[in-house]
Amino acid sequence: MAKKVVSRVTNRVIAYAFAVGVFVALILGLISASLSASSVAVLTSILIIAGIVVGFFNITHDERKDYILFVTALVIVASLSKGVLGSVQIVGPYLESVFASIMAFIVPSVIIVGLRAIMSLARE
Repeated sequence: MAKKVVSRVTNRVIAYAFAVGVFVALILGLISASLSASSVAVLTSILIIAGIVVGFFNITHDERKDYILFVTALVIVASLSKGVLGSVQIVGPYLESVFASIMAFIVPSVIIVGLRAIMSLARE
């Protein structure tokens, strides 16, 4: 029973960590224009590390296929819409920056999940 409680608490902490990562990516995207380049680089590096942690701990075996599919679709849409977002007046640069920050958080996680899925297939 104690193991289930620890597992629930751990799952909750990891879920909150994912939500915090997305929130930080949103905030960084909005304020990155007012920060120095070195500050943006440090915060983006933290987002990348957080994405790697999410990839290792937050996505279960049953969620792998859906996660890889959805994130791949998101990355494709992000790459195709890059010029479109920037051309929107007033909010365009902010949208591009927010999207880039979210990608910095999510892409490392899908790479880890994909590698784990490949390793799992190789073992079977």
